[in-house]
Amino acid sequence: MAGHRPRWTFTVALLALTAALTAALGYEAWSAGRSRAALAAESVRDQTYIAVSNFALEARREVEFELLDDGIEVVEAGLGRPGDGRPVMERVREAARLRRWDAVDEAELLFRMEFPDGAVSVVGDADPELTAWATQAVAAYFRERPDDDDVRTLFSSGDRHVLAHQLSHESRGATVFGLVLTADAFVPALARAFDEDDLLPPALTNGLGNRELFVARVRGPGGRIVYESAADATSGIFVELDLAERLGGMTFELRVRPEAVDHLVAGGVPGSRLPFVLALLLLASGLLGAAVWQLRQEAALAALREDFVSGVSHQLRTPLTQIRMFGETLLLGRVRNAEERERAAEIIVDEAKRLTHQVDNVLMFSQGLREPLPLNPVRTDLGVLVEEVAEGFEPLALAQGVAIERNIEPGVVCLIDAEATRQVVLNLLDNAVKYGAGGTHVEVGVRRTAGAAAVWIEDGGPGVPRSERDRIFKPYVRLDRDRKSATAGSGIGLAVVREVIEAQGGSVRVEEGGREPGAREPGAREPGARFVIELPLPGAPEA
Repeated sequence: MAGHRPRWTFTVALLALTAALTAALGYEAWSAGRSRAALAAESVRDQTYIAVSNFALEARREVEFELLDDGIEVVEAGLGRPGDGRPVMERVREAARLRRWDAVDEAELLFRMEFPDGAVSVVGDADPELTAWATQAVAAYFRERPDDDDVRTLFSSGDRHVLAHQLSHESRGATVFGLVLTADAFVPALARAFDEDDLLPPALTNGLGNRELFVARVRGPGGRIVYESAADATSGIFVELDLAERLGGMTFELRVRPEAVDHLVAGGVPGSRLPFVLALLLLASGLLGAAVWQLRQEAALAALREDFVSGVSHQLRTPLTQIRMFGETLLLGRVRNAEERERAAEIIVDEAKRLTHQVDNVLMFSQGLREPLPLNPVRTDLGVLVEEVAEGFEPLALAQGVAIERNIEPGVVCLIDAEATRQVVLNLLDNAVKYGAGGTHVEVGVRRTAGAAAVWIEDGGPGVPRSERDRIFKPYVRLDRDRKSATAGSGIGLAVVREVIEAQGGSVRVEEGGREPGAREPGAREPGARFVIELPLPGAPEA
């Protein structure tokens, strides 16, 4: 593990630096995108300001030189020329018809005023209060500007507007014609100002009309909407222009329709980069997490393999030492009699069997990692097979001070691979002797159960904790208490057991000792571990 630590640390540091750099680049991209969006919005705002200025200029031309000039001429026709015997109102309506001045019905007051004597003439029945307000406003204006000739000006009060026109200016005085209009009188002029001419050059609008680009509103001094191009409310960039000195306190507003913003910016307004940045950061974090997890798995696997190599080496060294020692004893003739010679030969054979068992385990485990085990199932008497294995293993058990007790029911026939199953029973017997307490016994049994054949091997050791009963069947796994003890082990024996049994349609489990196989009654825990194998009987459904 110490050799892997520098590489592990370097890899994590490099990935963390990559993630930090990705985050920094992502932030820069997001910041640049936001700046481009702000510049695009500012560009649209500038264009909208130009558009609202053009709208106000067009509105001023329509109001002053069409609506109001024609109105003054109508007032002059009714009040400024010698009468022809007809009523004043009749002359006013005829003048309005000739000049196509449709605002005559929206005129609340048409008047003539003389300076300096202040004589006032009105058309029709006028409201005295309205007349007083209009004439006082006009008088105040001309007192401040006594030398102005041919002056037009527009005063406002709420929703009423008055135009004063100084027709002549002489030493003895001046004549002023004026009119008071409601806000509705301005709607046609404002609509023409918005609709007739493009507020922006066609090259900037991609051929879209004013109504497709903007929503226009004109408000009077009191805030009331005088004109509105569309009734639907819309969000978007807003620009306001106040022409209080020109059109009596009217305020012009333009709002850009959201769907038209892209048409006012070359290439369109750049979209938000936030989702892309978040996805990039998430990907970088995921890669970092996956790499750290992979490195941790690699470190854990390296530790397991080191334990495996150490355990296998220890298990191989012990029998090899025994074989070498007793082989040299026989070779050098150090035995004193035939009985000692026979005992040495038995030990050599037993240790060779142990070596064979360990090598077979490693080979079977290695083959199972590469491909499914090549099993050859045949009808086999399970009791006979287990009896043979127990009988062959008994000398190894007795050498450890452990007796083997048999509880085998005859005639239990299964469809199994005999050699692979023999290896399974050997593994379980080896575990029972290895981890069981010395001076105890190991029970080996075979019994027919409901729809299956059960094989169990029970030892007299400390047992297996409940939390570890599934984990011990995984490769390279050993209990912590066994890893710290002097008991050798490779950690693959039980993995081979599960691999072989499940490949034959069976199952394997470990439970507390001292109970019948398959029992589940609660009770006081007794020492020992019972490994139970269940294999399907011929004709029975697989587990």
